[in-house]
Amino acid sequence: MTVITLMETLAIRTVPDFLTPKEIADLTVLLDDHLRATDWRPTYVGEELSELPHSVQQVLDRAVARQLPAIQAVFPSARRASPWQFIEFGPGEGAVRHLDGIAPDPLGHPRHVARIGVTIEDAADGGEFFIETGPGEGVWDARLGDGPHPGYEPGMRFTRIAPHDKISRGEQDTSWIHTVTGSPRTLPASTGTATVYGAQLIHGINPVHQGRCRKFITGLIAGR
Repeated sequence: MTVITLMETLAIRTVPDFLTPKEIADLTVLLDDHLRATDWRPTYVGEELSELPHSVQQVLDRAVARQLPAIQAVFPSARRASPWQFIEFGPGEGAVRHLDGIAPDPLGHPRHVARIGVTIEDAADGGEFFIETGPGEGVWDARLGDGPHPGYEPGMRFTRIAPHDKISRGEQDTSWIHTVTGSPRTLPASTGTATVYGAQLIHGINPVHQGRCRKFITGLIAGR
């Protein structure tokens, strides 16, 4: 049975050449065709486009399958990816610091041990991805107790969650994240390099100053 450890939900790994130059070019064409056909526009800054063409999902899923051994060196419980999403940020836009967590109910399924972000177009200035470490005890959810919890290592701890869409809407159950602060760390990554980061890390994207930032993101599912 796959056992999720606390450390992998707080780990970081970059995977160079997660996407090849041809895959980046193909994804850009497929994405732009889809955006023109659907006329999709985000309703708030950082809204994800979830309805992506099957051809886009195929390219990205092949990259996950190809790179899974490198990913599992740091995230051993990871088995597959959730459906991919697309986000884009222009000048003055970025992703507010937020925390996705393993799941709204981490004792249910699926369980996301980590997330992946891969850039297909990098901003000329700004738009850096960042994580925060050491935000203090306020980040932990005390409601689940000490366990044991099936599928997790003994003593597993779970963070509270504050998805960025709820933060953008000012929903009260996410206000706690504004009371905890950690040490920000930017994680530079060239176009096509994947940043894989634990699901229990606070993270976000700095505002873009020039150009635009275009990324695909997904979660890595542990176990079944």
